[in-house]
Amino acid sequence: MRRLAAASLLATVVLAALVLGGCGVRPSEVITGRPAPGGSVEGIPLYLLADGQLTLVLRTAKQVDPLTLLALGPTVEESGRGLTSEVPPEIAPIERSTDPGGGRVAVKTGFDVTALSTTAVDQIVCTASPGRLPVSFVGPGDRLGPLVCPLPF
Repeated sequence: MRRLAAASLLATVVLAALVLGGCGVRPSEVITGRPAPGGSVEGIPLYLLADGQLTLVLRTAKQVDPLTLLALGPTVEESGRGLTSEVPPEIAPIERSTDPGGGRVAVKTGFDVTALSTTAVDQIVCTASPGRLPVSFVGPGDRLGPLVCPLPF
């Protein structure tokens, strides 16, 4: 019993020494950083590929349709960061329209839409409908969809 009491007392003394000793960091003045960046992020949203995965890119171009930018492919700077695209440039011109009720998007092109890879279709769907509305593709004699961007909100 005395050994248990001595061990308990010793454990209490060691624990108290650790707690009172602190963590070894000396107190200092408050260190402040710079203010957090403010404002909104602006740009034209389009989806390129990073390691084969859909990746949102914001382009600073003004008054240009996102699908036209997507058909042009990654910029030199984006390619330098490893971004790619499976959307063929031959798909341009490409037109986007929203139905009068606002519940569906149509993408029209002179390109055979059935020749597009699944990844290219996903890039176009996500770029054409950032609000995640269903998208239908219309090509010469072919139609795909309605499809929804596979990315979560």
